[in-house]
Amino acid sequence: MKRRFRLLSMFLVSASLSLMAASCGGGEEKSNDTTKGGTGSDAASTEGAIETVLSAKPVLAYEHVVILGVDGAGAFFSKADTPNMDRIFKDGATTQTMLAAFPSISAQCWGSMLHGVKPEFHRLTNDRVSKTPFPSDSPYPSIFRILREQDADAELASFCNWNPINIGIVEEGLGVHKDTAGDPELTEKILNYLDQKAPKLMFVQFDSVDGAGHAGGYGSKRHLDSISAVDALIGRIYDKCASKNLIEKTLFLVTADHGGTPQGSHGGATSAEMNVFFGAAGKTVVKGNISDCEVRDVAAIAAYALNLKKPETWTGRLPGGLFVGVSAEARMEMQVPKNPNRDHVTVPTRKVGSGSFITDLLNSEKWLAVLTFDDNTEDVTGHYTTKANGKLYYSDGYHGKAASFDDGYVTLEKLQVQSDNFTVAMWVKTTGVNGDPVLCGNKNWNDGKNNGFVLSLRGFDIKFNAGLGGTIRVDAEYPLPIDATEGWMHVAMSVNRKEQTVTFYYDFAKEAVTHIPDTLRNASFSALQFNVGQDGTGSYSSHLGAMLDDFLVYGDAMTEEDIGALKAYYTGK
Repeated sequence: MKRRFRLLSMFLVSASLSLMAASCGGGEEKSNDTTKGGTGSDAASTEGAIETVLSAKPVLAYEHVVILGVDGAGAFFSKADTPNMDRIFKDGATTQTMLAAFPSISAQCWGSMLHGVKPEFHRLTNDRVSKTPFPSDSPYPSIFRILREQDADAELASFCNWNPINIGIVEEGLGVHKDTAGDPELTEKILNYLDQKAPKLMFVQFDSVDGAGHAGGYGSKRHLDSISAVDALIGRIYDKCASKNLIEKTLFLVTADHGGTPQGSHGGATSAEMNVFFGAAGKTVVKGNISDCEVRDVAAIAAYALNLKKPETWTGRLPGGLFVGVSAEARMEMQVPKNPNRDHVTVPTRKVGSGSFITDLLNSEKWLAVLTFDDNTEDVTGHYTTKANGKLYYSDGYHGKAASFDDGYVTLEKLQVQSDNFTVAMWVKTTGVNGDPVLCGNKNWNDGKNNGFVLSLRGFDIKFNAGLGGTIRVDAEYPLPIDATEGWMHVAMSVNRKEQTVTFYYDFAKEAVTHIPDTLRNASFSALQFNVGQDGTGSYSSHLGAMLDDFLVYGDAMTEEDIGALKAYYTGK
């Protein structure tokens, strides 16, 4: 069961993008699913080219950077027997208090390490990176992309036990040599590779330590023994670089993504979860302790070492006490402009039959249900009888009134989507939720394997789930916009059973496309009654802490053009 977090706690941003430009300055166990699906996009991924600023010029530019990441090691290196780390960083710079990203989960942390920003900007989750390639035009590029754009011939490599890093964090199409295997086998692949190549940037992720932490507790003998075993692998890689005469020209970095608790979990904000080791060895590295650094700084450190221009969208910076003659850069933060929908002022709902109501758009015969929530729960199309359950509260909405679903829900009696194409769309307003309450659905959400589907609003994302019993299911997570809790947000999900896709939209912009597996090709997505604000049982324990307006069900898969028509209807643009 995944640990849930409130999105609101993530919004610790302060300075604006324009200021930055002027300054230039539960824990969850990971899936090794390597199935690709969809075409995920960043909310701002199409907005212009990346502006760059020149990193502080190094005293002596390095020709190579090696980043070795030990998943789940936290700051526990100091408690384990690590003779190789001890010798490698004897004259290097280290810290036991580099801060992980929050939440302290692998995708969020590795994403911050390689993309130089907090998770609320790169928006990566474990589920997302296992299936969806990172957008190649994101304003938050990885260190791999920055290097490739500035050196077309550079040799780049990424070796990961947890292969979703190679799928969803390191961009495609950059000519990065990617490989995956268990830690010992991965090391053999790396050694063979280094016999043939001298990479300008090489990233390595070991995963066995995290597995030991989950199984035996972080800081347990099993966990510390696993760190010692990986220490031996790190020593072999370092020695191979030395035998190839690379060490003198290499910045050699070792770190972790997160730590964990004695109970075998991570994801929270305790020091055991958030503090991680970071060590740097190289000719211009100052021997001693590194002050005030975070995992997002690793990308900036690598860019500095390779004398690269770094994006002004990165908030990673050079920490103090690391390189000769280099003081700590100022820590800049970004503030993403708020979507104009968030501050929308209520206007009257257009009248049914006026020729300009929502059902006058698209194919009028395909509208199945429209709930405007103007002081009632009626389906204004007249197709379905609705039933209000519990307590619903009405207040100003996007159009007219909206309903608050804290203590109630609505049943659309006899509505069945079965194996047909359909689209659901709605306006959502929330300040954050606890657990994984349901926006709409018709299944028993106590188990994702149950028949039917749900659309669930969670702390950081909206999750689509459909199941057919047993192990047959499809799950997709769509990270919420950064400003999702700031006002009205439009959500639409278009399900095309013929093409076996689910296309998800935030604020009328495509977020991602999810593939429906062949095992669900002919399965019905209907099970129990169709409810808004609850699962099909009407008794799911997590209540929807949100207001909804204009809840729509359309009897076909809306196209991008159809979604554009909705946008014009609501925004006039």
